[in-house]
Amino acid sequence: MKKNIKESRLLLLILHQAFTIAMAISIYAYDYIILHNQNRNEIGYLIVFLVSMLGAVISLIMFCRMENIIVKKKKEKRIIDRIYLEVLILGCAFLLILLADQMKSIDIGKYSLAGLSIIVGTIVYLMDIIVVGTLSSIYYRIVKKHIAADSLIYMGWRILSNYEKGKGFQEISKKAQEQAKIKEALEMIADGELEVMLEIRNFHGQEREMAAAINRIKEGLKDAVEARTRDERMKADLITNVSHDIKTPLTSIVNYVDLLKREELDNVNAKNYIRIIDEKAQRLKHLTEDLVEISKISSGNIKLEKQTIDFLELLYQTGGEFNERFEQRNLTIVTKLPSACVMIEADGRQLYRAIENLYTNAAKYALENTKVYVELAVEKKNAIFSIKNISKNHIDVSRTAYQDLTERFVRGEASRTTEGSGLGLSIAKSLTLLMGGRFSIRLEGELFIAEIIFPLANSR
Repeated sequence: MKKNIKESRLLLLILHQAFTIAMAISIYAYDYIILHNQNRNEIGYLIVFLVSMLGAVISLIMFCRMENIIVKKKKEKRIIDRIYLEVLILGCAFLLILLADQMKSIDIGKYSLAGLSIIVGTIVYLMDIIVVGTLSSIYYRIVKKHIAADSLIYMGWRILSNYEKGKGFQEISKKAQEQAKIKEALEMIADGELEVMLEIRNFHGQEREMAAAINRIKEGLKDAVEARTRDERMKADLITNVSHDIKTPLTSIVNYVDLLKREELDNVNAKNYIRIIDEKAQRLKHLTEDLVEISKISSGNIKLEKQTIDFLELLYQTGGEFNERFEQRNLTIVTKLPSACVMIEADGRQLYRAIENLYTNAAKYALENTKVYVELAVEKKNAIFSIKNISKNHIDVSRTAYQDLTERFVRGEASRTTEGSGLGLSIAKSLTLLMGGRFSIRLEGELFIAEIIFPLANSR
């Protein structure tokens, strides 16, 4: 991705320079033809001039957009960004005046049209490099929010204000450099770069203490991240291994229960016992499958096959499969769906799994004889799917305020002890985030609302 952005920026810069050169050559060619009274269509050169000017402006705007993306991710200064702002602007102005003077001194009558084009094109190319480089550097300072700090006026004011406090120029300059290094290190750590290390011997006084503290903070964060990653990996491996170990005997239990159900038993109690064993075995089977699924997602061992799919069609398919389950609990589905297709980039199978978990959650825990609201809306280039239901049991908001309902094994209702694994919402959230979408839940009284949001396919 980063490589593609840089390549696009370079292509736009080349296009901008080509249009700029064509703009200058066409206007000089127009004057050349009129001066020599050549039998050529000089109006054509004016058209080329206007088209080139439009192309130069558009390509420069698009170049700035790409520059914005790269500047925000850039950590180190370029050579041109190390020059003080006033020196940069004055140097740019001086070079432009020098090159403009050279263009004014060109006697178009002394050259052929080809020779004139080469001279003008070379000078304009140099001018464009200077202008784009200067604008890019100023833009870099604005985005990074240190345009004032790069100013000689600001530096002079700072030196004078510190000089009044009894500090010498050398001390002030060294202190400012050390503080700038500390600030840069803090910004890198904030961006997640935990490999940064400050050389303590290069700092003095309070700056040395701050540098040492930053190194300790960095090491602490690095150790914490590594420990968290290691623990998560161990938990995922443990869940996977235990789940696989349970799966084999569980499969045997399910098979033997199925065989017992086929036997013609006269004992009513025995039939009831078999029914209970079958229900518990099926519940344990679903829990084991969910554990394997969540461990795969956590460890990154799940393969996505993202493609352009119709979100609306997927909802029709899922809703149709749940109609019977909703009818069994006297739940009425109220849908609000768009008439046109809603195309998004996602893995159809995994998105279906996420939506299925939300439908299952509603089918299990919605209050009987109520409505379940299913809606798909398009807002600000996003496809927003939501499902709302009234919970049959009270959801302890004071408890869930501290425990995210999408965490593993967390249930909103304290009474949910006989069904469900507490993994459904966690799996739905993890799969949605893995595919580049957003997942959220919220409570409005007893109304439980879950949302899945994806950017539209043509808006990426």
